[in-house]
Amino acid sequence: MRQYKFKALVILDHAARRDTAQCALGESWSYCVVEPSYCAYFPALISLEAAMPLQAKAHALVTIALNDREAGAFFAPGQRFTIWSDAVVDHSIQAVGLAGHGVISQCVSPPLRPFRGAAAGKAAPREERQTSVPSSR
Repeated sequence: MRQYKFKALVILDHAARRDTAQCALGESWSYCVVEPSYCAYFPALISLEAAMPLQAKAHALVTIALNDREAGAFFAPGQRFTIWSDAVVDHSIQAVGLAGHGVISQCVSPPLRPFRGAAAGKAAPREERQTSVPSSR
């Protein structure tokens, strides 16, 4: 697993903007849970690029610990995600407190490798075998 950083445009829910302004006291970061796909949750740190007034849209840097396959599958440019303020982990994960939505604009670090696999519609490369041809005498 590695720390990935993505630039994103986030739109915070009105109540989340008010809570963020009251709790962060001018700081521009927040720990949260992001859901890029139904029932796929990742703990994340969202850092706003500028001090966010109580407005809807903000450019942000999203930091998430992922393996390479997850990064390419769930956080490619254009991928939308939901921001939750917390999650309850029991027999399953339940997201709590809708904070907003976002869309990934680019991977900042490390460089994102193209996702390759069955989901991308590509078959695994076949192993080349050398066959010996009997010599004719």
